[in-house]
Amino acid sequence: MSGGIKKGKFVYKNQDSLNKMHAFYDKTLASLGVSYSEDYFETSFGQTHCLLVGNKDKPRICTIHGGNGITTLNLKLFLSLLKDFCILVPDVIGMLGKSESYRNISSKKDQYGIWINEVLNHYGEEKISFVVSSYSSAMFLSFAKYYPQRVSSALLLVPSGIAHGSILRMLGKMVVPFIKYYSNPSEKTLDAVIETMGGKDDETWREFFDLMMSSYKMEMKPPKEYSKKEMAAFKAPLLIM
Repeated sequence: MSGGIKKGKFVYKNQDSLNKMHAFYDKTLASLGVSYSEDYFETSFGQTHCLLVGNKDKPRICTIHGGNGITTLNLKLFLSLLKDFCILVPDVIGMLGKSESYRNISSKKDQYGIWINEVLNHYGEEKISFVVSSYSSAMFLSFAKYYPQRVSSALLLVPSGIAHGSILRMLGKMVVPFIKYYSNPSEKTLDAVIETMGGKDDETWREFFDLMMSSYKMEMKPPKEYSKKEMAAFKAPLLIM
């Protein structure tokens, strides 16, 4: 890791926590059994770590892990795409992974689009398709708002950034299990978190949630939502699931 920008909130509890998460990253990446290359490069927000996964002669598609997620488990969801694509996968700055560990990109200030644009510039990608989910859908919308001409097409899975349901229901379903875990860490309270977030009966996801919640300072602010007016210039084919 270089001495890049060190602004914002350090997202791990300490250096040992960071080391443990990087070890998990390496282990789960190896378990996927895929060919890849990796690169570190500077952006306006600090150092970014990115993977190119699969056959580099195939057309590229970009996926980005969700909020408080990690690239290796996100990749696991989209391995079938390797049949037709090489997948470009950046680790989000200020979240889990090997990019800058200081949270200095703001969804509210619409900065994720700038960061994504710089990632694509590094790889010389003028236009590319995206597969994103949850929080990273809002990151993508920030990019599509300012650089619509650079999007070939996009698939958004359970996206943020468009609309939200009942805040009270969300608090009850998502926040309460986390509070119970933090106040009383146990197998039972961890099970409740996994039940909410997904990954039930998957030991890898269980290990991830246990590690994340014990060593990482989660991003709790919701992503920005985008209006129809803001996205008026975006014309690429779009599938929302």
